[in-house]
Formats: sequence, C-alpha cells, structure tokens
Amino acid sequence: MATAASRQFDTADISSIQFWSQPPAAWDDTFRTLRDTRPVSWHKAPEGSLLPTPPDDGFWAVVRHADIVAVSSQPDLYISSKGVQFEELPDDILQATQSIVALDAPRHLKLRSLVSSAFSPARMEQMRASMAAEVERIVEDFATAGECDFVAKVSMPMARWTMTYMLGLETAEIDRFTEAISIMLSSRDEAEKLGKDRAELVNEVVGLVSGTAVEMAKARRADPQDDVMTDLVQARVDGEGLTDAEISAFFLLLIGAGFDTPRQTISHAGKALSDFPAQRALLAADFDARSGKAVEELLRWATPVLTLRRTASRDTELNGQKISAGDKVALFYPSGNRDERVFTDPNTLDLARTPNRHISFGGGGPHHCLGSVLARMELRMLLGELLRRVPDFEIGEPVRVTSNFVSAITSMPAVAGPRR
Repeated sequence: MATAASRQFDTADISSIQFWSQPPAAWDDTFRTLRDTRPVSWHKAPEGSLLPTPPDDGFWAVVRHADIVAVSSQPDLYISSKGVQFEELPDDILQATQSIVALDAPRHLKLRSLVSSAFSPARMEQMRASMAAEVERIVEDFATAGECDFVAKVSMPMARWTMTYMLGLETAEIDRFTEAISIMLSSRDEAEKLGKDRAELVNEVVGLVSGTAVEMAKARRADPQDDVMTDLVQARVDGEGLTDAEISAFFLLLIGAGFDTPRQTISHAGKALSDFPAQRALLAADFDARSGKAVEELLRWATPVLTLRRTASRDTELNGQKISAGDKVALFYPSGNRDERVFTDPNTLDLARTPNRHISFGGGGPHHCLGSVLARMELRMLLGELLRRVPDFEIGEPVRVTSNFVSAITSMPAVAGPRR
C-alpha cells in the first residue's frame, strides 16, 4: 500500500484553524462535497497541534455515517490506544487525560465495566428527584432574569450541578475545575488571549485537576462517601485497585465530558428551539408524548463532539480506499449526522424525526458514550421545564470557540419572553 509520504493530500481544507473558526453551517458545505465524491480522503495533519508533525503526516477523513459506524464497530482493527484526539498530543498529556477512551481490549472492557457504575440505572434514578428540584430552580432564575446570557443562566448551572452531585464536590471546587476544563477545551483562544504557550496552559490545567483528584482519592479511601470517587477507589480489576494515575485520568475525563458536553448540548438545543418556533410549539403542545423523539433530534442537531481519531492496526480497506497499518483515521461526527443517505432533509430540525440513527454519542461499539443515559435525562427534564415555565424564550447569536474537538459556545444573549 502507498506510504504517507507518497500520497497526495486532498484539496478540501478540514485541517486548518481557519476552517474550524467558521460557523458549523459552513463546515457542511465542505463535508457534503467529501461525502458525495471522496468519502474516505487523505488530508494534512491538523494545524496547530500541541506536538509538531512531519510535513508528510496526515489522516484519513471518514465523513459518511455508515463508514463512521463501521470504524467504531471494529475496535480491534481501528484501535484507540494510539490516541483518540484529532490533534497529536504529547505522551504525558495523552496519558493524563484520555482514560478509558484511549484504551483497547481487554483493559478497556475491564475498566469500563467498573466506571460504568457511575452511570448505572440505580444511580440515575437516585439523581432524578434532586435533578428535578435543581431544574426548577435554574429555570425560575432564568424566567426572572430579563435579558441575560443563556449559557451562564441555564447551560452552565445545569452541567455544574450534575458534576457537583456525582463527584461529591463543593460548589467552589467544581467551579474551579469547570473553569479550568473550559480553558483547556478552548486552549487555542485562551492561549492567544493570555499570551501563553498553549501546551503550557494545557499542562497547568492537567496538573491542577490531577493533583486534586489524587488528594480526593486518598480522602475517599479513608472516609468513603456515596459518590463516584468512592466507586473508583473501591473498584477492583483482577483483584487490583485502580492506580492514582488511572483514577486521576478518569476524573479529568468525567469533568471534561460530563460537564462540557452537556453544557454544549443544552446550549445548542436551546438555540435550536428558539430558531425553529414551529417545532418548539409542536413539542410544547404534547411534551410527554413527543419529548423522546425530540431529544434524539436535538442531540443529532447539536453533535457537541466534533471529531475523534482511531489508528489502523493492520492493512485494510474502507469504502474502497486502501488504508495502511499505522494510518490515522479521523471520524467527523457532524458530517455523519448530516448525511443525506441516512437523514431526510438533514439541515432541517425535525423533532418528530424517525428513525433517528444519530451518532452524537459515537458510532456504536465498545467506546459508546457512558453518559448517554444521563445526557438524555438531563436534556429532557430541562427542556420540559423551560417549555412549561418560559415557552417563548428567545436566544440570539452565540459566541463560539475555535475548536476541532468540541462545538463549544461560550455565551448567547437571551430573554425569557418575546422581545418588545
């Protein structure tokens, strides 16, 4: 098979910072062309990675829904242990941040079965009553705020409360962590704003969260609590407990994925309901009957995680394209969720869409998102209360983060009723 050095890079630009600084609607113009004509194509390494990349380094872009599912469902062929982020990360950051998402079988399956206790049906049901009370408080605060920032008033408090509840942290502690994670996820913009080296900024965040996680683990070993950290320190794999490094990595993953992904999903969902008032009215007219399909469509619409990467473990072929062992294979979830081969009128919000085989939690397989049940519960409860209490809320244009990893919104102007 052809080596990386002998391949020609595709002319479509999906690697540059400029591409990802555009609004999401602009991305799909490029992705649509690739889906139609070059569904598996070779591209330059992502621009601005934390690790320098050789000039001939690149990746295969996988943009069709069916191909993303095919890669996700073959974890022995497309492995995760070489790194799962689109950008190349230094080994120390990779090991400290990726946790179970960058493990392969059998270790992945063993650790996943342990940490899945954090998202068990029993724990979700335990959360439900407390979450309902918090949702009422958040929506009431929004309803009486007048003109405000929807992210600060709704998305952020909801995600913050969830992490506080699950991890057993004080509000001040979770605020410190969530601020740090937000900085890391928007590290390109933050580094430019602060005049810092981006790698230095990411290392500072990793050090802060990892150090605190180790201290929490020690405290929970001495004094167990009814929280996720206690579950982790008491877990056993083949008779052995998790190391502090493993606990720390999962803790950082949980705060990142468990806080920021729901925050972004809520923000995108709120904006979508504001932009499509007829769909919002349809949902509000019979929320209990229609909310199941509506939540799935809003998850498809939001697609908060943009990209993840795998590495081919051996020579193979995908949709007619030969792929060599060691090649990087990047999955583009926003493209898969707008694939016309799967979704009719994919750029239209249809809260009654069925079937809806979206891939917002990954394309299936053993790395399917552990928090999917929690995300659905959180979104359904919050939207139900919003439509009951403030059915005519309006949201303006969002301020976005330049990122090729998360479709992140930092703020959105909002009012709880029609503008007068």
